[in-house]
Amino acid sequence: MILYGHCSTAELEELELSLQNGQEILALFCEFPGNPLLGSPDMKYIRRLADQYDFVVVCDDTVGTSVNCDFLPYADVVVTSLTKMFSGKCNAMGGT
Repeated sequence: MILYGHCSTAELEELELSLQNGQEILALFCEFPGNPLLGSPDMKYIRRLADQYDFVVVCDDTVGTSVNCDFLPYADVVVTSLTKMFSGKCNAMGGT
């Protein structure tokens, strides 16, 4: 597993270079926006890489929610935290 923790363009370029050099991945997991700094990855760039190098894009929309952000054009799978969605205070049990 490789962690690109800042969702920067430079990190996506590093990932692309790794893919060009033969690195294979099955899936890329991202949050939009990221927690806790609210950085947002370039979903169009990620989608282009996924199509070119045949990997699945999984996007966690917990902070942005599907009400505010439409990830379906860019992600193969969208997940959210029911615990945060139900209460926002972690006093209800949900899941992802």
